[in-house]
Amino acid sequence: MQQDLIADIWNVVSEHLPEAKKQDVAQEYINTLLDYGVSEQVLEGLFGIDTYLDNAVEYVIDEEEIADDDYDDDWD
Repeated sequence: MQQDLIADIWNVVSEHLPEAKKQDVAQEYINTLLDYGVSEQVLEGLFGIDTYLDNAVEYVIDEEEIADDDYDDDWD
């Protein structure tokens, strides 16, 4: 899926969300994209589109790195 399409979908959806829900929906959106195989590189390309989306991408990528670190530690 192209970054432009992902960004456009987010922009359309976020216009109809109350401010109080945007961060939660952004995190669910990013998690769903990851579940469907969108790469972290593509997600990182979304930075700068929307603050809520930026925060969600940072959170998910940080969580993935922590999980990878924990997995690597098990083999030491």
